[in-house]
Amino acid sequence: MPTLTFEEEGHIYKADGVKVPSVTQAIKEAGLIDLTFVKQDILEYKADLGNKVHLTTELYDNNNLDEESLHPTLRGFLNGWIKFRKESGFTPIVTELKGFHPLYRYAGKIDRIGTLEGKITQLDIKSGVHHHSYAIQSAGYTELYNYGKHKNEQIKRRFTIYLKEDGTYNLKEYKEKDYSNQLKVFMAALTITNYKRSVS
Repeated sequence: MPTLTFEEEGHIYKADGVKVPSVTQAIKEAGLIDLTFVKQDILEYKADLGNKVHLTTELYDNNNLDEESLHPTLRGFLNGWIKFRKESGFTPIVTELKGFHPLYRYAGKIDRIGTLEGKITQLDIKSGVHHHSYAIQSAGYTELYNYGKHKNEQIKRRFTIYLKEDGTYNLKEYKEKDYSNQLKVFMAALTITNYKRSVS
């Protein structure tokens, strides 16, 4: 397995020093997400908020969060995460897992791998609104995680959870019957992204 490195500035993954696309980059660069109509300052604010929500939930799951110093805005998102964990029984196994697919040569960071009702579950955490590309993103992460693993170690359920500032959440499950088509779309996006990068 190649050595995977990550550079925060520019969100750059490299495998043995060679730049490779991430799951989200493949989807964006292939044109499945178009945010050109959104003002840059709003995009930056949303991205910053999303990063902080991810870090907050990660610290909580790893028992490293100083809740007394938490900003009130983030407290609401955290309350939604705590509520979800209590109501669903979801138990995290791995948080913010970086990985590389040696066959298809792409990388990514999976928000959560855990167990839900006894099944290995992949969970993507969002602080914004629903987008159709999240199902494709989930398929890319699942293929990344499952590759080379025995069937009983592979992901059985996939979700996106939308945390809200008011302490509530919405949960979207992606059905197993749809996984094959969603993965095909992701692989097409990856092919397009690799082509565009090769000619740029």
